[in-house]
Amino acid sequence: MSMNKTSKINDFSETFLRIINKFKALEKIPIDHGTGDLLYASEVNTLELIGRFPNINLTQIAKKRGVTKGAVSQIVAKLVKKQLVSKNQAPDNDKTVLLKLTDAGEIAFENHEKFHEKYDSPMVEKLNSMSNEQLGLVADTFAMLESTIDSYLKDLK
Repeated sequence: MSMNKTSKINDFSETFLRIINKFKALEKIPIDHGTGDLLYASEVNTLELIGRFPNINLTQIAKKRGVTKGAVSQIVAKLVKKQLVSKNQAPDNDKTVLLKLTDAGEIAFENHEKFHEKYDSPMVEKLNSMSNEQLGLVADTFAMLESTIDSYLKDLK
């Protein structure tokens, strides 16, 4: 492998680690999305899934977020306490709880969507300007990163 390629791979690794650290910092800063409630990233991400998929259940959220059902259950309990989410029994299954946004939850969801539009638009613009081949390469790279992290987590348990 050439020195130039090794250097680029090292730069990529350093950038990826910086991104992880910045995301960890962002997760610690609660934001008010228009309801007077300060919401942490884990709460907003859960609220966002419930807003996008009304009547989603805990298991589905856990799978989509890559976290445990217990973690989702704790976050949902906080959102219910803040009156942003309501829990309803599934009509066909007593064990399944379906989740929906309350009116206040809808406000937070809509404001969070506006937040994404504002901050994500440069990234979305860049992705839209890519060819399908380039976009596939980016998607494959992120899939590889997720797989690598999954392997680390599996080996650490």
